[in-house]
Amino acid sequence: MFLRPALTVALAIASLAPAHAAAPAIDRNARIYSADGTVLGKVDRLLMKGDELTGVQLIFGSKMIVIPADTLTVEESGVKTSLTKKEVRALR
Repeated sequence: MFLRPALTVALAIASLAPAHAAAPAIDRNARIYSADGTVLGKVDRLLMKGDELTGVQLIFGSKMIVIPADTLTVEESGVKTSLTKKEVRALR
């Protein structure tokens, strides 16, 4: 009888654990497109914090930039950011 309340509490706590969304599968050298369809470059490096993708690094123009992971989606043609070319140009 004592185990039933303990089991109920354990199940309730387990259901409160945050579910982690799977990070998009991004490959090094994948093409990156802006929101307006411009090819920005290719992924040079995946930036990780533990198992979590935080961004991708690429050469854009003559500088190395980082595009945040939360702006990226994987599509059939490559990786797309929700940022426009103008917004990407402003990244440092």
